[in-house]
Amino acid sequence: MPSFLNSLWVKLTAAFLLVSLSAVALVAIWLGQTTTTAFQHFLAEEQMGQWTAVRDAVQADYAATGSWQNTPALLENGRIQGQGWLMVEDKAGQLVASVGSGGMGHGRSMSTHATRLPLVVAGETIGYLLVPDGNMASMMAGHAEQFLVATRTALWLAVLAALLLSLLLGTAVASWLSRPVRQLTAAAHTLAAGQPPTPVQHTSHDELGQLAHSFNQMATALATAEQQRQQLLADTAHELRTPLTIIQGHLEGMLDGVFEPTAENLATVHEETLLLGRLIGDLRTLSLAETGQLPLELRSVHMGELAEQVVQAFRPLAESEGVMLTLHREDTPLVVADYGRLQQLLSNLLSNALRYVPHPDGQIGVWVAAVAEGVEVAVVDNGVGMTADMAARVFDRFWKADPARQNRHSGSGLGLAICRAIVELHHGRIGVESTPNHGTRFVFVLPVGQAG
Repeated sequence: MPSFLNSLWVKLTAAFLLVSLSAVALVAIWLGQTTTTAFQHFLAEEQMGQWTAVRDAVQADYAATGSWQNTPALLENGRIQGQGWLMVEDKAGQLVASVGSGGMGHGRSMSTHATRLPLVVAGETIGYLLVPDGNMASMMAGHAEQFLVATRTALWLAVLAALLLSLLLGTAVASWLSRPVRQLTAAAHTLAAGQPPTPVQHTSHDELGQLAHSFNQMATALATAEQQRQQLLADTAHELRTPLTIIQGHLEGMLDGVFEPTAENLATVHEETLLLGRLIGDLRTLSLAETGQLPLELRSVHMGELAEQVVQAFRPLAESEGVMLTLHREDTPLVVADYGRLQQLLSNLLSNALRYVPHPDGQIGVWVAAVAEGVEVAVVDNGVGMTADMAARVFDRFWKADPARQNRHSGSGLGLAICRAIVELHHGRIGVESTPNHGTRFVFVLPVGQAG
């Protein structure tokens, strides 16, 4: 089968044509039957009018003359186009006048196929006018057939014109309706080939317009995802390359005798190995969390108690660096969550804050409060802060606010991305508010009883 027959516009055109053909055929059949019936009624009425005129003439003549002398001439004048027959009987049933086929001799036999119309003068029936049944139809058959043929011809010409018009309009409408689909098909083929498609133009707000809009959004999302994938691969390779290079350099140096396998050199290799392990672990955790596959051990958690435990664990480190770490907690409802993951979440936020506050004189505060949405936890510091552009990217993988100020062990750049993934896995939300040189406020909210 030719491929063009499978196109949508051909199918739409065929559908329009089929519907039009069905509708026009039904109308044509109905009009044909209606016209025939109406014409037959018209003939019957004309016939009855003709016979009534003959009867009135015969009655008037009899009333004037008192005889049937002029009746044959009146009957002759009443014959339709000089065809057919007419008879008159007196009240005794005797034939008194007859014109047409058979004449007087056939009157009796013909009267059995006649309609009898009473002739009344001065309220008294003086006789009967006999007219043939269906005479008008038989005598007008030729003219009627001509009329009906002409009518049917005009009707079928109108049907043909309607079908041609339906074909033209159907083709135009089908082409117009299928244009967005053709554009979507071409764009989908381009996308399937791995190329960014040209956005599908759409101006309507119907289903096709919504489909085109959704396709454009999908194409944009796929392009963004591809860029993120490529960036992730590049960032991951960069982050893995550094510790691997250090490990390789130290080991090759020891093998070549450049470095002694001292405890200090081995400690460096060990430290880089641990860093590499943490990076791989963070990548795995983030991947599982973002795909919803990170296992959660759900239980009732009191965020105030959890925050106090994490703050107590960080306080010695903070004090050793001259940073004041405080906790402000209110009574809050329990949340159903993974206790260990929430510890990891808050620990990542505190670790991030410790990197950017002044040493000494740094200040970090943790606030736990009940809000309308659930339980809110905020980590506020007096660090260097961030610009709006920096804050918009702070939860991206491997993103670091100021790489120039980072040291080798300042973090993998995945901690805040993991924070966001954990919060979203618990159906919560997380955000950041920051002003350069005026500190930063990270806040997350967990709904009550809706984790997992």
